[in-house]
Amino acid sequence: MTSNQHPGARWQSDALAASAQREGRDRQTILRLAAMAGHLKEDLVAARRAALVDVLADGRPHLREALWEAAAAQLDRDCWGERPEEALWRDLKALRAGGLRIAYSRRPGIEGYYLAFPPLERGRSHAQERIDSTHLAGIRKMTIAQKNRQAFAAAAFALQQKRLLLAREHPEWRSEEVDAAARRLVYGRHEVP
Repeated sequence: MTSNQHPGARWQSDALAASAQREGRDRQTILRLAAMAGHLKEDLVAARRAALVDVLADGRPHLREALWEAAAAQLDRDCWGERPEEALWRDLKALRAGGLRIAYSRRPGIEGYYLAFPPLERGRSHAQERIDSTHLAGIRKMTIAQKNRQAFAAAAFALQQKRLLLAREHPEWRSEEVDAAARRLVYGRHEVP
């Protein structure tokens, strides 16, 4: 018996809803989702990996302990075994092999595993591809000096915008504090003088 929180139950519900609404998915995709949902209900490792995907899909970083707890809560039992560190490492390795870009942030205040990019994106339109190829062709024609000017102008713009936002969010800060925080946020640890 699986609970409504179990990834298999949620994925099956999604497959049924997609089938009923025909949400732009083709029949084969709906069938694959339904088959995977059945597999998740039977295979603890697959269900645990699906739970990790569901947790990481929120876009926020998660410490490993939080991932352990969230997956266990979704599966209504301890699913990590005697060596949870190794199990998590194997699961993340398998998910990465499947194409998910899972990264780890060590930045203070935002430590943890997160999806570096959304795992599933809508396909790009042909118009967007034409714009991108036109833009890339223009960049390729630029000299190195022109490319550098454009890059530095973009960095200066980002820094200026970050200064304005921080000054508005923290009116009590002196201009030096705003500038230092903006530089740290825009340039990271390797600050440009």
